[in-house]
Amino acid sequence: MSLSNTASFKNFSLIKHENQFYEIDVFANSEFGFTELRQLIEVQKEMGSDKLPVLVICGEYTTSDISFLRHLSKNGNDPYSKADAFVIQSIAQKLVANFYIKMVSPERPTKFFTAKEEALKWLGQYM
Repeated sequence: MSLSNTASFKNFSLIKHENQFYEIDVFANSEFGFTELRQLIEVQKEMGSDKLPVLVICGEYTTSDISFLRHLSKNGNDPYSKADAFVIQSIAQKLVANFYIKMVSPERPTKFFTAKEEALKWLGQYM
């Protein structure tokens, strides 16, 4: 993997895996919101603007607010994501995940997991 396929920011890091999928690691005790999404989109553009499945590893106590989740759910606001698989760790994250799926209804395929392997297996259908 070339260095141009990795990026690190204050609250998250990104790896583009062999033009198959993006892996976002949101750091523990961080919030992922509008600023982070802008940073993500800019670096994905620099990496070639490929629309790929996205694996999001949520660190312990990672959060997002409701207005951001509504924004994220729209395809046009996350243009380089084909499908989203989130790996979550806590009960609080599970509650937010249920709200996101049932009440916000994301426009692209989205699923939540407790294990990275399961998430990657599910994402495989979109690679």
